[in-house]
Amino acid sequence: MVSMKAVRTHIDENLSEHLERIRGLIKRPSISTENLGIVEMAEYLRSVFADLGCQEVEVFETPGHPIVYGHFDAGAEKTLIIYLMYDTVAIMPDEEWIAPPMEGQLVDLPDLGRCVIGRGAVNTKGPLQAFVNAVESVLAVHGTLPVNLKFVAEGEEEMASRNLGGFLANNVERLAADALFFPSARQQDSGRAMITLASRRGITFELESNSKSWGRGPEWEIHAGQGALIDNPMWRLVEALNCLVEKNATEVKVPGFYDGILPPDEEQSDLLDRLALQWDEEAHKRSHGTKAFIGDLSGRDALERLLFRPYLGIRGFYGGDNRPGGVTVTQAIIPHRAVCKIGGSLVPDQDKYEIADRIRKHLDDNGYEDIIMRMRESPNPDSDDTWRRVYADDPVVEALVKTYEGMGIEAEIWPRSAGGWPGHLFQKYLGTSFISGGAGRGGSAHAPNEYLVFEGREGVAGLADLEESYARFLFEYAR
Repeated sequence: MVSMKAVRTHIDENLSEHLERIRGLIKRPSISTENLGIVEMAEYLRSVFADLGCQEVEVFETPGHPIVYGHFDAGAEKTLIIYLMYDTVAIMPDEEWIAPPMEGQLVDLPDLGRCVIGRGAVNTKGPLQAFVNAVESVLAVHGTLPVNLKFVAEGEEEMASRNLGGFLANNVERLAADALFFPSARQQDSGRAMITLASRRGITFELESNSKSWGRGPEWEIHAGQGALIDNPMWRLVEALNCLVEKNATEVKVPGFYDGILPPDEEQSDLLDRLALQWDEEAHKRSHGTKAFIGDLSGRDALERLLFRPYLGIRGFYGGDNRPGGVTVTQAIIPHRAVCKIGGSLVPDQDKYEIADRIRKHLDDNGYEDIIMRMRESPNPDSDDTWRRVYADDPVVEALVKTYEGMGIEAEIWPRSAGGWPGHLFQKYLGTSFISGGAGRGGSAHAPNEYLVFEGREGVAGLADLEESYARFLFEYAR
């Protein structure tokens, strides 16, 4: 007989050690874009899966970063793939952290209590280690697991999972499973736990203006005293960017950008209606540091734009003098080049390569043939060819809903996430449903002061609750 009370007791009794493991993982750098600590982290996870009792553990080399595989065969009827990402985004020099980003210190945050602060705390080293902790507690109490687990840990999620599709295509039989679960911390300010039934996919590219391609401006950085006479490539790039969007990027002006977009179907519309009644948009604004949404939208209209409308956004702009320090340290120059990093979020049935071609043509048609465009490519472009989703009555979704209900937490079902993760690749190559979940609370992913709540309080789940939810989910899915 399943005893969740005994599992929770084991979690509580070992919570200090579980916390230290999360802190230890944060202290290990694994920044994929800088190839910092990646190989070491992959080897560490190999040992983690082996110590957990996986009968098969292997590190698979790819053209990029390694993928770590572990198979725990419990002789159960059902098998879950546990998708994990062990890479993180970089730490920028000008980010303002209230605690060192690679130490995992405990810090009191307003309205949240004590939290683990560090890069990867919630995205997703904290949930990764919390899931391993939960599995260990289940094994300690029950001696086995209710489902078989196949761990797939990649080190390129923050690089658009460039080699994951190829790995999946080459290991279909090895990875056969009933569904996929991505451990995360999804509790919202409202206390409800988010469940998303699909994810958006992105397009990332750079635009560059330089004097050589333009035929104007300086060939190297020159003194700003010549600014009244010599063209500036940074202004050229600003003009090109304005050509792409309306004011404040409320709409994209590229012809065909919105062609073929699929509107919400009946189930998605019903979910939007229900979500609009649950959604605390003021809390959403607070948690994202803003006082207003684009176009002053609210309610269901804001949700539909967030989940079903594509966009393009500037992620960074560099060239010339980028040093911190304000006007007191400004270097008086005219730069010879300027670069803008642009990221977009697409929706079904948009194709990022087709969108990129339209952007290129729009720039050319408006006289910006000199603007260089570089797109982030995938070694496996066919992994982007089909959109995928999970339906609300899928067994893996129902198991997660029951998990939350068993803990007195209401589920908040979103028809799609605002961001993306590669669950759709597993469905494409393996035919598995995919879901992400967990009763914990965290935030500031990709930003300074990334956190995971350690000590829960009323309405705020802590680390022990997060681990309990993972254990409950395994048993709920096994039913």
